[in-house]
Amino acid sequence: MMEFKVKDLFLIDTLKQAFVISGKQGLNNPIRGVTIIEAPDIAEWISGGELLLTSLYPLQSYNVSEQKAFMAQLSEKQASALIIKTGRFVHDIPSGIIEASEMLHLPVIQIPKQVPYREIIYPVMEALFNNQVVKLKYFKEAHDKFIALTLANKGSEHIIASLTKLIGNPVTLYDRNFHSISSTDPHLVQFEVLEQEEADAARMDTEFPFYRQRVNYPDWDGRICNHFVIPVETVNHIKIHLVIHETCKTVEALDFIAIENAATSLSLDLVKQYAVAEVEMKFKDDLIDDLLHAKIESLQSVYQRANLIGWDLNKIYVVVLFRLRTADGYDAMKTDLYGLHNPYQRMLYEFIHQQVPEGTIRSRSDQLIVLWNVENVEEDKSACLRTIKKAAESIQKMFYKSFEHLNLQVGIGSAAHSITELPRSYKEAQDALQLGTMMNGSSAIAAFSDLGIYRLLCQIEDAGELAKFIPPSLKKLLAYKQPNREDLIKTLQTFLQHHQNAAKTAEELYVHYKTVTYRIERIKEITGIDLEDPDEVLSVQVGLKILVLIGDNPVTWHLDHANV
Repeated sequence: MMEFKVKDLFLIDTLKQAFVISGKQGLNNPIRGVTIIEAPDIAEWISGGELLLTSLYPLQSYNVSEQKAFMAQLSEKQASALIIKTGRFVHDIPSGIIEASEMLHLPVIQIPKQVPYREIIYPVMEALFNNQVVKLKYFKEAHDKFIALTLANKGSEHIIASLTKLIGNPVTLYDRNFHSISSTDPHLVQFEVLEQEEADAARMDTEFPFYRQRVNYPDWDGRICNHFVIPVETVNHIKIHLVIHETCKTVEALDFIAIENAATSLSLDLVKQYAVAEVEMKFKDDLIDDLLHAKIESLQSVYQRANLIGWDLNKIYVVVLFRLRTADGYDAMKTDLYGLHNPYQRMLYEFIHQQVPEGTIRSRSDQLIVLWNVENVEEDKSACLRTIKKAAESIQKMFYKSFEHLNLQVGIGSAAHSITELPRSYKEAQDALQLGTMMNGSSAIAAFSDLGIYRLLCQIEDAGELAKFIPPSLKKLLAYKQPNREDLIKTLQTFLQHHQNAAKTAEELYVHYKTVTYRIERIKEITGIDLEDPDEVLSVQVGLKILVLIGDNPVTWHLDHANV
């Protein structure tokens, strides 16, 4: 049985001679009760959906503006309609009431004076009572169905499939970013919002939050229709979206009984999934940590642990690190990148999972560690690396659309053909992350294989040992105590990068050609460097790269003035 509406009043025998004076746009208003207007302050005593009966006796003294104000109060309280008995106290319905009725879509229905109120009240109450019985039966049916699905551990796909059968419209479940989780009609998954409006919850006889959208479906020949979006909150304030596509029939209040039960079942199912995922993630995180840090008691125990969570360790993996940093110009104190459930990392996790659905992701502090599964790496290593870099760039772009105040840095190790090689790939990814940021800026995507001689220098972890390879000539320049020292070091570095081409050096540094030649001569005077000696030039280039690793700090590189 459908819900009882204003237009259904005319099916009652005693109202067949009644007629609508104004406000015909509101004939689909649902009726949830009926009462008689005994005083002008009736609006204070109604809760919405009431059919109001009156002879207008309490309003006889009202002028036009007061009549309109009275109607506005009824509309604000969402009264369904106003039935006016004429012929006793008023012969004509006042113009103020009619004008307001049209404007507010609140129907005004006229009945003759000989129609007793009880002959309206009794049939309406009987219809409402029957309707409530139907709703209770329907609620029990829907409730039992979805509880059975929940207890049987059927999952979200079965839940939305059952909902589709009950309400007669397709259903799609989306995550918080409106990426499809499951759908009963794949043609409706993609949509473009044309218009959004808040739905009238009271008219739908539900307290459940929802809103309605007018959308276009590109995969369904561009057709346009309405759909309802019901946000379903799970744990940690994470929301998913249950969407009802109004493609087959109009969504009615009765449908929301099934929708609410389905939403409850979905919420319970997701809480259960979250709890299981948390345990699995902790188990997997511990296993990843042991593998990356070579804490392996036996290969047999490692494979047994991996089998418990269905993780195939026989694949080839590349360790890729994603690190978040606060962008320049933003207050780092106001951005918590280390929180247990910080939103930035959760969002980044989802973006990575979209690009690498087969990857294994581990959250740690301000980083996400990804064990990136690769295939055919031996056939074309460069193509494999290009694929990872391209995916990392896509992840960066998606992330920056949401968070402009953060930088996302990426470091890529080389392929690990067995689990015993994972610590090496992890160390390489760390080195690539650090050096890539130092050399290429705060949004660098760097691979260890691109680091050149840095790959060799990274093997020496002792800064003191590395400092021994800085040639004496370069140490003299580092010890130079004049304000232009930094300019001289930068000029030397750029000059050697451009194969001692002064013109290209000047172009990159945005200085005059003569400035470069003057600086090079000054460097020669300070250091005694012989730029014609290829061995000495090589040692200076290596020394400059060592400075990138350990920093231009006399304490760090143990400058010995006695030897300079």
